[in-house]
Amino acid sequence: MEPNFFVKNRSPFFLVVLTFMLLVWMIPQLIFHPNDILLTADGDGLKSYYCFMYHLKFDESFIHFGGMNYPHGEHYLYTDGFPAIAWILQLLPFLKAHGIFMIHFTLFLSLLFTPLFIYLILKKFQVQDWIAILGAISLFILQPQFPRLFSHLSLAYSIFFPLSWYLLLRYKENRNSLKWFSLLLFNQLFWYFTHPYLGFMITVFYGLDWFIQQWRKQAFIKDSVFGLILVLLPVVLVQSIVMFTDSIKDRPTTPYGFFEYQAHWKSIFLPDVGPMHEWISTYISFDEFRWEGYAYIGFLSILMLLIGLALLVCFRWKKTVQLSEMQQHLFPAVLAALFLLILSFGFPFNGNPQWLEHLRFLKQFRALGRFSWVFYYVIGVMGIYVLHLMYTQLRNLELTHRFKYKSFILVLGLLCMQICEGMSLLKIPKAFSKNIFDVTQLTASEKNLVHFAKKKRKSVNAFLPLPWFHIGSEIYGKEVDSQTLKNTFLISAHTGIPIYAVMMGRTSKRQTLDYFHFFKNEQHTRLFKPYPLLVYQNTQVNLYQEDEQYLANQATTYFSNTTGNLSIIRADKVNKKPLFTNKEVLGDEFSDKHKWGDLIQHGRYRGKIEDYNTILRLDSTQLNPNEWYEISFDYYPDWSKPIANVCYLEFVHPKTKEVSWFYQRSIGAFPGISTNVIHVNICFQTQVFPCNYHCFLLGNSKNVFFEIDHLKVKKVIP
Repeated sequence: MEPNFFVKNRSPFFLVVLTFMLLVWMIPQLIFHPNDILLTADGDGLKSYYCFMYHLKFDESFIHFGGMNYPHGEHYLYTDGFPAIAWILQLLPFLKAHGIFMIHFTLFLSLLFTPLFIYLILKKFQVQDWIAILGAISLFILQPQFPRLFSHLSLAYSIFFPLSWYLLLRYKENRNSLKWFSLLLFNQLFWYFTHPYLGFMITVFYGLDWFIQQWRKQAFIKDSVFGLILVLLPVVLVQSIVMFTDSIKDRPTTPYGFFEYQAHWKSIFLPDVGPMHEWISTYISFDEFRWEGYAYIGFLSILMLLIGLALLVCFRWKKTVQLSEMQQHLFPAVLAALFLLILSFGFPFNGNPQWLEHLRFLKQFRALGRFSWVFYYVIGVMGIYVLHLMYTQLRNLELTHRFKYKSFILVLGLLCMQICEGMSLLKIPKAFSKNIFDVTQLTASEKNLVHFAKKKRKSVNAFLPLPWFHIGSEIYGKEVDSQTLKNTFLISAHTGIPIYAVMMGRTSKRQTLDYFHFFKNEQHTRLFKPYPLLVYQNTQVNLYQEDEQYLANQATTYFSNTTGNLSIIRADKVNKKPLFTNKEVLGDEFSDKHKWGDLIQHGRYRGKIEDYNTILRLDSTQLNPNEWYEISFDYYPDWSKPIANVCYLEFVHPKTKEVSWFYQRSIGAFPGISTNVIHVNICFQTQVFPCNYHCFLLGNSKNVFFEIDHLKVKKVIP
């Protein structure tokens, strides 16, 4: 009598149960209260939640998203709103009301089955059960995607690579099977439409594995053709879908981060926290460490890498070990992962940035450091496999000894140490935010805000948050505080009113310019036809006087509480000219070489973004205390690079000589942008006592130059 299914697969079932118990201990809220919490209530994670919920509730189209970037909206693939899951729920409308639950449920399934597929891969390489189980758990706990669960949710699906690698191994066992061929295609497409990085990593891994396999003597033409189809077809399908459904032709082609968000050998081979990190950091600097490139492989994988090299030399020399056909597939996987690791370091583009012009599509994957994730999983599996080989060799040496459990204790100890190391590096929040998309969980103040906003739903076109924000064009942009972002998404998700703001990727340049020009009183009347705009103002945040406060002053408030103000702003108000005149105090055309020296080139100030660039010094006699002034100048950036520069104002206390920054704004966040220059306009109030003032610029781009001209300081006269 054959054993039943559960008995036959007791090890995988035990692993799943063990993983479930581990998750209950680590994140019980995700399992027992999936609809009551948000794993993150800020940044990209909150944006993903919002886009997903708005799309399900208010968008009729599968492709078009109307929640932000009013009046244009956006292609849904550029929202980072779990497109694959959203489309499935749109086909199953009875699940739409459970959107947050479905996101958390899929993340839970990913976590639950990640160790299982690592285990199944190890079993394909004939690793012993107990080593495979503990090895899978150790790699799961240490995995680099765990922090994404509390920040960038769509990148937190840790199952994406173990599942994809396992399917590839099954396909290699059954090359004539239509089932595994179809699963490989569908799997890649699913991850492309979950997050493009996940799909692209799988495709590159498959492609490199295919390329390496072509050098094997037993490679057949039929296998080569079908393997190539598996690599190319998903890319062609995804690009075709985007090409035929996306009407925008002027998206940014050089997003910020390609040379900044890279991996480093320290982020791969050294931990970023814990006692070991503290000890190591006393001897070496971690300045090159980038969070986007974090994929620490653990001490056990490092140790097994060294032992594996020794065993490889030994086995090759003695020729005592014969690997099975499946075990031989580990070597191409290691080479492919090594290639992706080198790419994650920015090689060879850091030393040859011009080469990117021949691989422009690669610029879109600006966070190269993420490609190191593949190396983590492959080297982790290889490390467990080497541990298995070491164990079998040590067991053979023990046959003549009385005590035969030394190898077992050694290997068990090493695996337990890696599990403990992973536990010590885990960063799990002690508490999570409430689900703001569930009206029953809102505070009384938030409910009132939503109620009064909903009353205006049919009489306004969209609503403008103040402070305003635009994150997504890569060239220009203005960040926003977390509370304003949360309340903005809260209002829109519960009322269906689209947001006149942007937090998405690769927004149209033309649409971005139109949006920025709104704030320098170049009104586009279509925004107010047939209705005005609703304004939400976070009263806990100071507004920029030059544009935000001016708009707030023109709006008519009709509701206010501790969460914020709701106002109405009409076209005839916004089009009015400012109710003050300016009197020039001083000006500088940067023509005095005696004053500026080598900083003057072609009649303009020329500086490096990474340097302190003090362009204005005012002593206590030039500005009156407690009055309003305006500083303006023209900023000429290097348009081929992102504008990563910030303008600061500081004053020096006349008695203590203490320097205080009291104004800062990114150059790319000023409304006065055009196709060839950014007109910077700063309004500020002087201190109540006479003091000196400095205006300077400082950013984080390396070896990027900019120019400044037509500097003026004016007194604001009501």
